[in-house]
Amino acid sequence: MTRRHNAVTLLEEHDAETRVEAFHQDPAEGANGPLATRPPVADRTMFYGILGELVDAADPSTEADPVGVLASALAACGALIGTNPFAQVGNTRHPLLIWPLLFGRTGSGRKGQATDTAEIFMHETGLGYGDICATGLSSGEGLIDRIRDPDSQEDTGGTMDKRLVVVEPEFATVMARAKREGSSLGTILRQAWDGRTLAVLTRSAYRATNPHAAIIGHITPKEFRLRLAESDMAGGSYNRFLPVYVERSKRLPIPEGVDRDVLAEIGGKLNKGILAAGQVRRIAFDPGAQALWAGTLYDEFTAADDEDYAWTEFTRRSAPYCLRIAGLYAALEGRDRISADHLTAAAALIRYSIASAVFVLDKSMRNPKLDRLRRHLDQAGDAGLTRSEVSALFSRNVPKQALDEMLAALVVSGQYAKVTTPTGGRPAVRYQHVTAPGSTPDE
Repeated sequence: MTRRHNAVTLLEEHDAETRVEAFHQDPAEGANGPLATRPPVADRTMFYGILGELVDAADPSTEADPVGVLASALAACGALIGTNPFAQVGNTRHPLLIWPLLFGRTGSGRKGQATDTAEIFMHETGLGYGDICATGLSSGEGLIDRIRDPDSQEDTGGTMDKRLVVVEPEFATVMARAKREGSSLGTILRQAWDGRTLAVLTRSAYRATNPHAAIIGHITPKEFRLRLAESDMAGGSYNRFLPVYVERSKRLPIPEGVDRDVLAEIGGKLNKGILAAGQVRRIAFDPGAQALWAGTLYDEFTAADDEDYAWTEFTRRSAPYCLRIAGLYAALEGRDRISADHLTAAAALIRYSIASAVFVLDKSMRNPKLDRLRRHLDQAGDAGLTRSEVSALFSRNVPKQALDEMLAALVVSGQYAKVTTPTGGRPAVRYQHVTAPGSTPDE
């Protein structure tokens, strides 16, 4: 069973005083010191409904991270559905727009594969997904122009279809453009996330009413940290995005792609779900979801509102994002009521997103191989991994000494254990997270 972290636990674990004490611990307590922040681990609960089926159907055929595929699919579906369904929070109307920002290392993140995989299913719906796709965010005016209102019936440059999906494989470039003096891009992005009319005072013709734009960004953690300025974070441009850390899920030297029959089947289900969602209007809680939200989730996802760490600035909109995702799950079933199941699935993705922000903005020196090993050990739960399985994660290309050092560092940290089990012959050895039931560290 996967070890869960909720948002409150993450906040406690990254308390400033606690971390300072940990990094100044007595060397005798651990020769290698504390480990850097662990990578996020997916809770299967997030893979709900037809989008969960999409992820499961695609997974054997791609090295893409399932969470990246899910986040990209949520963004694409939300855009295709259009402006009709929305979630109401107080007096604020939330369109079902999801803006995932996929963080992955240059060589192993498979960010593009995640979005590409989600998009082949969107094209299969037959609902004109390709017609609403674009790339190349350069200015606020450029975004408006893509979906601007027509000046007249003869104006072929405008459009009444305000749906848009912008995929930015080089999001660092977008960040650089947004920082330029006089750029309206940050302001327009904030308006677009809210679904507000887009306009700039300097160009009266540039106006887009009822915009419905989703943005999917790709960036490496290092690029993001280099580009990020505190003023940008505080301004709220980047907390409109849902941070999602991704890694290569497996090694497939010659991936075959999704089976055509499976692709057609999922595409047909998505077609029906998206059309049904387009008939839904305001989405509210059912009694079970209301109790779950008021009793647990609201406090969890607003716990960091008064904190000022970089990662808490990046997750300020966790609560409304949870409602948007839950509303999208409900709408795809043609429902105007969010159930406890919808909310639970959405909350699992939000927790993963918060953990992604913590991981990405942790500036500790990192060992990518060690990060990958920790993530797989956490995902393995009670079962753990044998040394042979650990070696297989790296295609058995890591030298024995380097592998021994990584495993020793995990055990010394106290967060993981080397577990031996008598077999009547040579004892079986596995590595587990220390919270795994029944684990007993070696002496």
